[in-house]
Amino acid sequence: MTTALPELWTDWCSVAGVPEKRVDEATLSLFSRQASPSRAVLARLRRLIAPEHAVAPAWPRTHRDDPESLRRLVRCTTVMVQDPSTHWVLRLRLRRMLFAAVLIAPPSHGGLGLDRARALALRPDGMRRLRPRIGVADEPRSCPACAVWSWLDVIGTNNGWSHGAVRALGHRRDEEGWEHRHLLPDASPDWLLCVGMLPAVDRWGWVDIYSSMHPSSLSTVISATDLMLKCGPTPVPAPAPEPRPIGPRREISREEEEKILARADELTVRVTEILREYG
Repeated sequence: MTTALPELWTDWCSVAGVPEKRVDEATLSLFSRQASPSRAVLARLRRLIAPEHAVAPAWPRTHRDDPESLRRLVRCTTVMVQDPSTHWVLRLRLRRMLFAAVLIAPPSHGGLGLDRARALALRPDGMRRLRPRIGVADEPRSCPACAVWSWLDVIGTNNGWSHGAVRALGHRRDEEGWEHRHLLPDASPDWLLCVGMLPAVDRWGWVDIYSSMHPSSLSTVISATDLMLKCGPTPVPAPAPEPRPIGPRREISREEEEKILARADELTVRVTEILREYG
């Protein structure tokens, strides 16, 4: 390791009894909590783990070679978002998780390939510039661009309206249909006035309007992303091939329904436990 290390890091290592060359995510998380370093210092240290030329260094390694992983994550998480039993605060956090996933996923998957530091430092002007690069999918429930639209609706509403409006939005599920949300005008353009694009969401559903979440919290969100992807595809009822104005909807068998609800319940419990640890 020939790159000069930040002085704050070397001082902390001396006090904490940690070898200076031990630059990994677990140690950086501890360093973050105890020394409160600036984002510039953290970014400099993380470049020692994942150089700037690395593609999507924050995306879970085991899924970097799966070009469908981001769309699969969106589809899997959408099942939980659409579940009426999902608590509204968890629904907000799931939307934030998908937004974070789009920021860090490889461009070949439909994401932006940002590292942790750049994702946390992203501001509205940067989001507006990068937004056209975000991938789309054939169906809205798997579409990364639609997932981004939904989260911008949340932070825009939080910035320009009341907590009650955010709560109402948290209770709202996506309308089922054939039109992609990202093709519609932004529902809450006040997101352009936000400070942080990845704010903390506390247990009562308050969304921080002044800053982005802590780096260790983003690591927790990425862990939840990895868990969702490891659980594999979630069974969902296949939609009809085209909308029909008249006629019965496709019926779901009892066995199919039980599989859907069992998987949704399992994912909800496991992801809730992860996201509950941090805002």
